[in-house]
Amino acid sequence: MVLTAILLAWAASYAFVAALVASRRPRTHGTKEGDHHVLLVRPVTGDAPAVAQAMSTVPRVPPGLSLRWVAAVASADDPAWPLACRAAATLRAAGIDAEAMLTAARGPNRKAEQLAAATAANDGDIVVVIDADVDLASVDLAALIAPLGATAGGRPIGVAWSPPVETRATTLGDRISRAILGGSWQAFGVLARLDPRLLVGKCFALRREVLDALGGFAALRRHLGEDFELARRVVAGGWTLHCTAHPVRSLACGRSVSEVVDRYVRWLWVVRAQRPLRLLAYPLWLAAAPLLVLAGLAMLGVDAAAGAAILGTTFATRGAVAVMATRAGGLPLRGRLGLDVWLADLALLWALVRVLGSREVRWADRTLRLGEDGRLESSPEAVHDPAGGRG
Repeated sequence: MVLTAILLAWAASYAFVAALVASRRPRTHGTKEGDHHVLLVRPVTGDAPAVAQAMSTVPRVPPGLSLRWVAAVASADDPAWPLACRAAATLRAAGIDAEAMLTAARGPNRKAEQLAAATAANDGDIVVVIDADVDLASVDLAALIAPLGATAGGRPIGVAWSPPVETRATTLGDRISRAILGGSWQAFGVLARLDPRLLVGKCFALRREVLDALGGFAALRRHLGEDFELARRVVAGGWTLHCTAHPVRSLACGRSVSEVVDRYVRWLWVVRAQRPLRLLAYPLWLAAAPLLVLAGLAMLGVDAAAGAAILGTTFATRGAVAVMATRAGGLPLRGRLGLDVWLADLALLWALVRVLGSREVRWADRTLRLGEDGRLESSPEAVHDPAGGRG
């Protein structure tokens, strides 16, 4: 039966891709010799509890690095401004060169404009961008900057980044988000093995000369997915990207299910605008487990052996993916193989349905419209995520 063969091939491909990704291991690079002046920029807005807590964390500065920490805030009216000032004072007391600065960023992508203002006003031969909800104590600066200038696949590494994970969960939305980032194909440490051109802009580093050659952050201000566009420019410029084996911890929590789904609607809309064929990977593999289970259950009444094979392959592969993602994120395995991972896949599928049904993106209290090239068509309103990113 043709349908049976197709469904069996689908389940087999699901398992094959998982095995292929599992066979790939991230490369590591030793810490480079020499002194570096690192400019660490934290674009921030709002005073969410997770942001307030993360902004007060202190980075670990390895020997040989001088660090300047800058919190970039759009205006003094932003509730993040007093928070950023307090965080800068705390870091200065700890011996770190720290400053909170006003950027007057208005958008359309406020994060890109904040980064442009901060890098224009401050020196540093290496620029590190870390979102406002990331715990700096979880960031390994030495491992993050070590790959810069090394080669991979015959190309110099232009940008190195660390995959974000979440460990806190106070709501069902938090549990789903934690499972997406730590127990699914969407776990960025796993997804990077499948897509070497991936860049998640939650925590990344690049040399100043590379940033200048790419047009700086100001060139990204009309892109909702500024990290996707930066990655495209890196590859087009002759460099490559490197995902480190050192995940960073986001302290985001207290979100509803709809807020989490909205986050991935924005992610998938950027994929649709900039790499539309990549959307096919979600129903085929990245979020395919619920669909394959339905197909296997339906097949039981037609061909019991085929249905059982599809179900067995799907459950075994989904469990393997959860284990792989958990290990990539440096997370404990306990509790990672239950209902949450299936809810994570369903949330991604629902986000995909919404992306395919509209060209509009909901962001906070705004409705935005994207052009086919991924650029924002409307510019009066600023665009920014309270956590400073999409990851």
